[in-house]
Amino acid sequence: MAEFPLLVRFRTDDYPTLVPVDSEDTVAEAAEKITHVVDSRVHIDHDRSLEMIYEGEVLPSGELVSDVLDPVEYVEIQYEGEEIPAGFGDSHPAWNDQSMLDAHPEHAKPQE
Repeated sequence: MAEFPLLVRFRTDDYPTLVPVDSEDTVAEAAEKITHVVDSRVHIDHDRSLEMIYEGEVLPSGELVSDVLDPVEYVEIQYEGEEIPAGFGDSHPAWNDQSMLDAHPEHAKPQE
């Protein structure tokens, strides 16, 4: 058992958060732990089942997070059964190895 940090965002949250889970947690257990951390910003219905999305795919809930992810991977949590929007994953530079300035050049410092 070791601390296993993930960069996560709940689907309706605006901000990703670095959340430590346990390397021996299943995907379902990690998703539940993560929602308790972001619950201070986003109201989460803990009676609904959750799923973890990585690179646009739902991760199997029974797998260990350490078997399907590397530390500090970017994942999103959503309620089970929600549709994953077309192109989902392209919206965050961490998923396509793109720098934030390449993804949003409008924020770059003007060249003189």
